[in-house]
Amino acid sequence: MVRFIKDILSRINSPQRGYVYVERDDPGVMTAAKPGARAQIPGRSPPWIVVNHDLAVVTVARWPGSLWYVEVVDPITPEEQKDSPLRADAGYTRAAAVKVLKQVAVGELFGAHGSKVCTVINAAGELTLETAGRLAESRHAHASEAASRLWRAWIARHQVLFAGYRGDFDGVISVGRPRSPIGVALGVVSAQVGRRAEAVAGKSVWIDVPDDPEEVYLAKPWSGAQHPLFDAALAVGAPEFVSAADRSILLEGWRSVFGDDPA
Repeated sequence: MVRFIKDILSRINSPQRGYVYVERDDPGVMTAAKPGARAQIPGRSPPWIVVNHDLAVVTVARWPGSLWYVEVVDPITPEEQKDSPLRADAGYTRAAAVKVLKQVAVGELFGAHGSKVCTVINAAGELTLETAGRLAESRHAHASEAASRLWRAWIARHQVLFAGYRGDFDGVISVGRPRSPIGVALGVVSAQVGRRAEAVAGKSVWIDVPDDPEEVYLAKPWSGAQHPLFDAALAVGAPEFVSAADRSILLEGWRSVFGDDPA
């Protein structure tokens, strides 16, 4: 009995570790993170350090950034966050201080082939009006079906949401947790295209959705450029779920503009 109690206490008191994503231009306390360092916020008020328990729940608000594996040394207590309490399934801990254990390759957010996915994300953030137009025009006619087959193969393997859905997954960014065959990457690609479009062409690239003033969508050719980028990211990021024929289909748009496959 005593051993059982000690085991329970050990689990309660054990260091909690997880991942912190830090945007490159973030002015917060994690900006100067390095292995062995302690990062601590001033006081106990937000913004707190968000320590994600698993890579699958890390949020990438802006790209690029760095990824750190840390140990929580001063967690924010339930009482201190009573005005914004965490759900039991939140998947992260709020901390006032962490010890930085090591830097993790940011591509790990997107799976075993995440470095190749990062190449696609970076390209999305450097589009020109000309390359966006070429991408939009060069997507393979059957890429939508190929993308949907990849999604369904992944869903069947992981038994995630929509396992019984047989429709079109073309353009889908997330279906819950895990969010996609390449994690949060599709959402990051989409955000990069949107920011780049606005930087190049101004706010006029956003078109209001009729009858819903809070919803907008991207104007052409930017909206069309997203899909070949999604295709390429899926093809290189989740090769175990795509046939050789479908891989060629999904990479056709990328290859027509950038030549070599993402690497």
